[in-house]
Amino acid sequence: MLDNRSVDVKNMIGNKDFFAREFLIWLWFMSEKDQGNIKLDDDTNITLFIEDKLVLEELLGDQEDLFKGGIPSESIEAKYALKSGKIIKECKIKIIKGNASLSEQQFEWIFNFKAEGFNISGIKLPAVDVKDYREKLRHRMFSLEELYDYLGSLYKTFLNIRLDKPTWDENLITIKEWIGEE
Repeated sequence: MLDNRSVDVKNMIGNKDFFAREFLIWLWFMSEKDQGNIKLDDDTNITLFIEDKLVLEELLGDQEDLFKGGIPSESIEAKYALKSGKIIKECKIKIIKGNASLSEQQFEWIFNFKAEGFNISGIKLPAVDVKDYREKLRHRMFSLEELYDYLGSLYKTFLNIRLDKPTWDENLITIKEWIGEE
């Protein structure tokens, strides 16, 4: 999908999922680049991982591959499926803010991301050690808003790259090398 191989782009552009699948491939790439460490626009540092679920599908077919357990994004089989032209249908993502090795408090969000409809579900928010239910709710709402800010920042960065042809062409070469395409 990244280079629009034999895909009717005109029909796909009308589909709101057009960039979602490329965004997920880009996130997968970013999760392996620099060990998943990403600096966002507001100078926040996060670490992003593809967790224990990765579903790849044919763009113009019915076959899909499900990879579960461990770190499926690092499996040879998942990379081969990507190299053969399959795209991400769904994955589980973990975002970590903070660095335990620098004695910073760590916060982590885990969620499922389905390309179809940009659907985010099953969100696990950072743990809160608060007894008062109002305060706990306030913390949880703040954590949810923080997650959506991170995703918005990541998507904005992706779109800035994707919609600038020279920058995208340069990134596409790097991504293809990462996938293992010649």
